[in-house]
Formats: sequence, structure tokens, C-alpha cells
Amino acid sequence: MSGIKLDIHHMTFSDQVKYVRMVLQLSQTELSERMGVSYATISRWERENRKPQLAMLGKFYSFCLRNGIELKSPDEEH
Repeated sequence: MSGIKLDIHHMTFSDQVKYVRMVLQLSQTELSERMGVSYATISRWERENRKPQLAMLGKFYSFCLRNGIELKSPDEEH
């Protein structure tokens, strides 16, 4: 990416979900299918209408790691 620097470790959860979709070039529907969650779940995550439960956060971050994307939870200490 020329001229744009993203600090992926300091993004909100919503921005992380959008970032993962961008990197993997997936629609919300495609991401939901690959993660085994509903489209509505991905949509809510991106709109920040609902903070995911711990199990879903784990599922998201595990999915990211399996796809070569290392992110930190926005709540983690740095």
C-alpha cells in the first residue's frame, strides 16, 4: 500500500473485521460462510452494534491466524 499506513494492532474491533475482509477480498456473506457465522453477525460487528461474546472473539481471531493475519484484541494491553 503506497502512502497509507494502517496500525492494525490499534484498530477497533469493527475496523479489524473490515480490514480482514479487505485483505482476504471477501464480502460480508463470504466471511460469514467461511467463519461459520451468520451474515447478520458480521454486519453487526462491522456496524459496532454489538460487541462479540468471548467465544466469538476467539473464533474471529483464530480465523485470522489461520489465514495469516495477526491481530490483537482492542482490549489487550500493549
